[in-house]
Amino acid sequence: MSKSLSKSIHVCCYQIRNILWNYRTFFLLLILTVYFFLNEEGIRAFCRNLEVKASPFIFTFLSNDWICQMMLSGGFLWLISPVASMQSDNMFLKFRSGQRAWDLGNMFAIFVSAILYVLLLWFISNIALFPYLCFENSWGKVWKTLAFTSSASEYEVQIVMDRFIIQTYNPWKATILSFILQVLCINWLAKIMYFVNKKIKKMLGLYIAVGFLFLDVMLSNTFLEKYYPYSPVTLAQLGNYSKDMLQYGVTIECSVIYLVAGAIIFTVLTCYMHEKRE
Repeated sequence: MSKSLSKSIHVCCYQIRNILWNYRTFFLLLILTVYFFLNEEGIRAFCRNLEVKASPFIFTFLSNDWICQMMLSGGFLWLISPVASMQSDNMFLKFRSGQRAWDLGNMFAIFVSAILYVLLLWFISNIALFPYLCFENSWGKVWKTLAFTSSASEYEVQIVMDRFIIQTYNPWKATILSFILQVLCINWLAKIMYFVNKKIKKMLGLYIAVGFLFLDVMLSNTFLEKYYPYSPVTLAQLGNYSKDMLQYGVTIECSVIYLVAGAIIFTVLTCYMHEKRE
């Protein structure tokens, strides 16, 4: 292992510890727990009245909801913004590691944080269903009934149970794909934020990343659907990979390539960006 890579890993571990033991993390998790609990109240009422239990696949439908998607992605940007602020609390570590190793370590930290963040989202979203949660390897009666009948409106369920997802994917495949797309989406958003912040020397990157959060809504309202393949929030919603979206070039394969390639490009540009010495 090269010395530079070793330093980057140390920076990554340092930033991960800072993120995990930070008031932002606990505050955000508290907000998301309350948010999930309130949004899933209708589902719990449905389960309670019909005496049935739901399988642990609610996260797929949450990440497919555009309002919830913006909140989940926006929450991560807020959580990770201190890392991308260019204002280090530990100038000694930054000086010892070197600028390039520091930036690369931060990029690693963003990706690892994205994975941990989505894992926590999956866990909390299912915990909010207790005591009406059962572990079975199928969609089960709850999700199918809410998707294909009027029960969702009767119980005022706020989350849309997309029929396309249930008909097209088995539950574990849908969960894994939703997990991967969500991680790649927020990783892409956080890295463009970091790159712009470093290039401009201001927090402009945060505003650009937030702009991408609303790109999905803007495109649908302005009839510019042809730009859907460039909207990370659009690509993170599994229900958007239907036949209707193929005309715009929205496919899982192209989305993964776009999000991964974009994150790599932002990382390379950030780490090898020429800077004048002060």
